[in-house]
Amino acid sequence: MPAPHSTSIPWFHQNWPKPANQQSADLFHEDLVKLWIQYEKDPSFLDQEIIVSLIHSIGGNSPYLSHLILQNIHFFEFLLQNDPDLACKITFDTLHQFSAQESRQAVAKIIRVTKQKIALSCALADIGNVWSLQQITLTLSTLAETTLNLAINHLLLHAHQNKKLNLHDPNTPEKNCGFIVLGMGKLGAKELNYSSDIDLIILYDPDTYPDNDDLNTVFVRLTRQLVSLMEERDENGYVFRTDLRLRPDPSSSPLAVSLPAAITYYESLGQTWERTAMSKARPIAGDIPAGYAFLEAIRPFIWRRHLDFTVIDDIHAMKKRIDQHKKTGKQNLSKLPPNISDQDALNWLVGQNIKLGHGGIREIEFCPQTMQLVWGGRFPELQDSTTVGGLTKLTDKDLLTASQTQKLIEAYSLLRKTEHRLQMQNDYQTHSLPNSLEELEQFSIFMGYETPQKFAHDLFPLMQFVRQTFEGLFATPENDEQYILDMPTEELKEYLNQKGFPVEAATILQSWNDSGPRALRTAKARTILTNLLPKLLDAFANQRNPLLVLQRFDTILARHRAGIQLLSLFERNPALIKRLSAVIGTSHFIAEHIASNPAAIDALLETNMVKNRFDLQKTIRNYLKNAEYYMDVIPALHSLVHSEEFRLSVAHLDNQLSLNKAQILRTSMANSIMKSLLEQVTKEHKKKYGIIPNGGICIVVLGKAGSWEMTAGSDLDLMLIFDHPPEIYESVCNTTHQNNSTQRSLSTNNYYIRLTQNFISAITNAGSAGSLYEVDMRLRPSGSKGPVAVSLTSFKRYHKEEAWTWERMALTRARVIGGPLKLQKKITKTIQHALLNAPHNLSNKKVLRDTADMRARLLRDAPPSSPWDVKHLTGGLMEVEFIAQTLQLIAKNPSIFHPCTRIALRNLAKHNVLDAKDAKILIQADCFWRNLQSLLRIFFGKLPPKEITTDLTPAIIEVMSRDLLGTATQDIQAITKIQEKAEMIGKQVRTIFIKYIGSLT
Repeated sequence: MPAPHSTSIPWFHQNWPKPANQQSADLFHEDLVKLWIQYEKDPSFLDQEIIVSLIHSIGGNSPYLSHLILQNIHFFEFLLQNDPDLACKITFDTLHQFSAQESRQAVAKIIRVTKQKIALSCALADIGNVWSLQQITLTLSTLAETTLNLAINHLLLHAHQNKKLNLHDPNTPEKNCGFIVLGMGKLGAKELNYSSDIDLIILYDPDTYPDNDDLNTVFVRLTRQLVSLMEERDENGYVFRTDLRLRPDPSSSPLAVSLPAAITYYESLGQTWERTAMSKARPIAGDIPAGYAFLEAIRPFIWRRHLDFTVIDDIHAMKKRIDQHKKTGKQNLSKLPPNISDQDALNWLVGQNIKLGHGGIREIEFCPQTMQLVWGGRFPELQDSTTVGGLTKLTDKDLLTASQTQKLIEAYSLLRKTEHRLQMQNDYQTHSLPNSLEELEQFSIFMGYETPQKFAHDLFPLMQFVRQTFEGLFATPENDEQYILDMPTEELKEYLNQKGFPVEAATILQSWNDSGPRALRTAKARTILTNLLPKLLDAFANQRNPLLVLQRFDTILARHRAGIQLLSLFERNPALIKRLSAVIGTSHFIAEHIASNPAAIDALLETNMVKNRFDLQKTIRNYLKNAEYYMDVIPALHSLVHSEEFRLSVAHLDNQLSLNKAQILRTSMANSIMKSLLEQVTKEHKKKYGIIPNGGICIVVLGKAGSWEMTAGSDLDLMLIFDHPPEIYESVCNTTHQNNSTQRSLSTNNYYIRLTQNFISAITNAGSAGSLYEVDMRLRPSGSKGPVAVSLTSFKRYHKEEAWTWERMALTRARVIGGPLKLQKKITKTIQHALLNAPHNLSNKKVLRDTADMRARLLRDAPPSSPWDVKHLTGGLMEVEFIAQTLQLIAKNPSIFHPCTRIALRNLAKHNVLDAKDAKILIQADCFWRNLQSLLRIFFGKLPPKEITTDLTPAIIEVMSRDLLGTATQDIQAITKIQEKAEMIGKQVRTIFIKYIGSLT
């Protein structure tokens, strides 16, 4: 008796595509009904109108799917009665429960039957518009992963049983097995198409089996068996065609490559196309943790820390080779008008390869991949292996416009849908549309279109947009001018003179054409320079002193070794040339900074430096996490600090960042560096000397770092305070530590002193571009004569009995960072107690007198070095800070205390310690002095300039007048007005200083 069926199908009520071949549809319908009755199923179920539409749609368009349904009649019934989600879930659950100990024949059968069921489910979910593209490709990728995992576990277990391997845990063969399967390409990105090959790289870790001399042979044999198990055809078909050609040096390397060999290859010989491939790599089977460890090891190869636009040329060349050597179809898409008729568009589409051809899937994929390789090292959040996800994240960073991304995603979705339908017809790995109009018309029916012209109307404009976007990204700048460097001397001088350069400029250009800077000694660098030179010279000529800008650019070239990367950066970003010209034309100090720190140039690419700031804390943490020793990562941190310093300075000059915001961000960077370094140094210190039970050490930042007011070139005023239980006298070594033979115990004081010395050494380590920061520890108890690390007990005692007033003043700007939170709180509480309680009950009158005497002594011993010595001028920044610090000490009110000067001044006024009018004058003076000091450091360096008029440029005058006078002008008289304003503010501050602190006599 036939089993009863529901009279409705709950999961789809769709307009299924009409049959392109009605005769095939009718024959399939007949065969299905016969089989249905043969298995005693209710034939009336198949008579429902919607079922008939589905049967005819499949039978009249896809011989492959028709065959799958007839092979899996019971599953087809279940699928219709339920839905693709449940059908796939049960199918995958069945596979997961299957034992890897079963026979090879049984394993081969179940993974092939699973493939049939998932393929059928995905096809109906796709054709019926039930699933999104993402769900379809994810399910197909999951199919590949689950079948691979079962096959590999079976093969590993078999090798173990035959004593070829000694697995750590035969019950879970993959655990610590040392055999790694990386999914590459679409499988790695979870974007597998309907009839994809699967691209794999097979690696193994020889350290997992140190006594197995035949390991390579074992894993190569296992790899061959895996390929055979996946792709050999039998009565149940095949699972996946498998491609291993993405492995390192495939022409000469074995099918399974050892981890040391792979890492060495990528570090020394890896090419751009391999960076592209590895950006999508994902461990999918075997020893998954070891796979992720490998990808972490080669991360610097994939994701460069500096912007590298040479990748654009490399990928463009790769695409050209595809166009030349693959049958990708017509290559004139960009030359066709945008409004051609639907019939002409249809004619163009005949035989076109929608994956590799112009306007195809590969050109869409190359857009995010290329931009990610350029920018992903700086912005890790861009590292998304999926095409849609990558495009979206590039839009979030303003590297693509929202409209570009929307149309690229629309094109990608339609192209992938088209690709799937092509492959569903006969399970061929094809990407080309039919070769005749008649066949293309039939295919358009399977796509759900009433006419082929409507199909072309939707697809052709999107492919045209893809091609235009791709060409816009990869366009090569052209130079129609004569090769400037090849001009005779007199002709070159005349050419340069017409652009506004004096004759000396010709000497510089001719030096580039001779032996020249190292950056120009490769043929490719010189070719790029040839194209760039007219734009460079035009940009330099627009500056006030073109020769000076050219000379400074020459200095940059002379100090830059990677000429191709530098010039490619300019070639792909023409706006950068104008921006660099303006910046290096502004001041000698900035030009020197760029020449000494090439990474700083990257910052000029970002027109919105506030929006595009990367996650600094995360970046620093990643640098240190990936380093075996903290000293290994110091050069990278140098580059990061210099680049970020420059970025903040330029953003301040461009008026994108206020003074306060720039100083807060600069201080925040220093905080992140110090906290992360202390954590890493402490971790390595513990490996050598053990631990102090319940002990800890924290950083106390003072001065500008403490008050969140760090400017360009600020030192770090620090002290480190440690604490431990009184009964602990020395460190405790870990007797179970694998390296315990090298551990040795230290007394608690020596333990923390040595840790502090290592920490300070890390910060001040002088690389090629200088130290991370200069450090001043003279504010610790007993100054330079005291120990570099101070115990909390000693700190308390010192401030209770011995501290000078100036030391307590310094504590008003103290902040505690890094180290255990509990200890941070204890130190913060101790500092507040020291601020509230002077040694020996020192009177407020004595505190005021001490401050006045100290200012008088400094005025005598360290007078202003120039009219621009902002800190030491009469009524300058020091006097503003002294007022805030001293009044906090005598107020003895925790509600007033704040390390930031301007906030402390507001609090003093709020609690009536300081007159409101006086507070306003001081806050404005604080802002003026800090702004002036910041600009002087950016333009002229850390030391106050003796005289600035000789180095002034219109750009400097404009910025200084804008920030200090409130009106932007390039008139040199603005500098006189700034000096006059400084004198007026100095007098006001000095008057207030005397009023509240006392006279200096």
